[in-house]
Amino acid sequence: MKKEKTAEINNERTTKKMIRYKTKIFKDTEQTAHAVADLIQAQSGQKQQSGQYFNIALSGGSTPRLLFEMMAQEPYASDISWDVIRLFWVDERCVAPDHVESNYKMTYDALLKHGLIKPDNIFRMKGEAFPPEEALRYEKLLKKELPLVNGFPVFDLILLGMGEDGHTASIFPDSMGLLHTDRVVETAVHPVSGQDRITLTGKAINHARQVVFLVTGAGKAAIVQTILQKQSGSQRYPAAHVGNYELIAEFYLDAAAAAGVL
Repeated sequence: MKKEKTAEINNERTTKKMIRYKTKIFKDTEQTAHAVADLIQAQSGQKQQSGQYFNIALSGGSTPRLLFEMMAQEPYASDISWDVIRLFWVDERCVAPDHVESNYKMTYDALLKHGLIKPDNIFRMKGEAFPPEEALRYEKLLKKELPLVNGFPVFDLILLGMGEDGHTASIFPDSMGLLHTDRVVETAVHPVSGQDRITLTGKAINHARQVVFLVTGAGKAAIVQTILQKQSGSQRYPAAHVGNYELIAEFYLDAAAAAGVL
């Protein structure tokens, strides 16, 4: 399997483009997860035909867990082109990989334990390591493994969630500077629990070829409406800043989360 050739491209002229969104609304959480699984199946097949890897960055959460469990079952277990998929992480809690709060553990329990993805194609953030050192190590790893644009690694697909406070990845409303830093990976702190985190930065996310927000539940409806309709105050939410450069942020929503925009 060949990696895409690393290329430095100046996309500075695109940074001033207006943030744009695309929405896809489904009946319930299960149908929303199915739609993302279908997307991964289709794009992995295209990558296999072109002889390239399909580089995905994953997030944690209950809906991604459902997605990963679904992907590990038929028909996806047989139909997804697993050999080309390489997994990275959007963010990680600074805990051991077997800790109940670990995003890696969630992914392992739901998907990785089934052995569909080769171990060499799994690149986890090491939550048990010293956070600043791990952020630097992971940044170097991403720059080595992925094609570069403007010095930023380019994922084929980033799967994001969104909190009821509007945070995404581990970029919280009190750490908006992480949206604008020139670092690829940074440390963060949860504003309530004080838990240390490691996260992709805003610019790293916005350099992806495709970003999909997977958002479900009535508790997210008000903030989804605020962001998608670009209402007053929406810019205080980190999730509202995804969708830049050449990227259109895609929101895969269930009917409950989309109640305000139906």
